[in-house]
Amino acid sequence: MPVLVDTSVWIEFFRSSKNSEQLDFIIDENLALTNDLILAELVPFLKIKKQNRIVKLLYNVNRSERVNENETPPSII
Repeated sequence: MPVLVDTSVWIEFFRSSKNSEQLDFIIDENLALTNDLILAELVPFLKIKKQNRIVKLLYNVNRSERVNENETPPSII
């Protein structure tokens, strides 16, 4: 099942590798999702820090579209 990865989880993942096993697994299994809001929170800071490679990688993560009332939302971490 796809997992919407919250901004705070990405920040912790980029800052340190501790406790990253779960997100590593989600990424390796291509289950990670992001959305426009999460990217809007992450990308400006990453661009200031000249982390263009990470920005490109984030834009390649699957995107979660808005979920309507009849759909099951993705899991969130």
